[in-house]
Amino acid sequence: MWEFSVGLYMIDIWPNSLLFAALYGVIESASTALFGPIVGQWVDHLTYVKVVRLWLLAQNLSFVVAGGAVFALLVNSDLMFINFKAFVSLVALTNISGAVGVLSTLAGVILIEREW
Repeated sequence: MWEFSVGLYMIDIWPNSLLFAALYGVIESASTALFGPIVGQWVDHLTYVKVVRLWLLAQNLSFVVAGGAVFALLVNSDLMFINFKAFVSLVALTNISGAVGVLSTLAGVILIEREW
């Protein structure tokens, strides 16, 4: 649900383009493709309880950080024109947080499928 809403928020931030929404999707997919095998190896080597703790901590923390960044972008709608560096930093923070959230969800999926 969060991934879908971030795309909508990115469209609201820059209504004339789908660039930010597409960039968010590309970064999430690329992080899964690049770091998915590493996450799988970590899940295989860690205990069940450690993976669950890391999964929930990383997922919830990434959603809180991304939510705060998106909120700041929505509240300061003209930030792109006032302070472009801050705007780019908030967009990058949202994208990185989304990538961490997807990777933590992947760890949870691998853990559940491994134990099944």
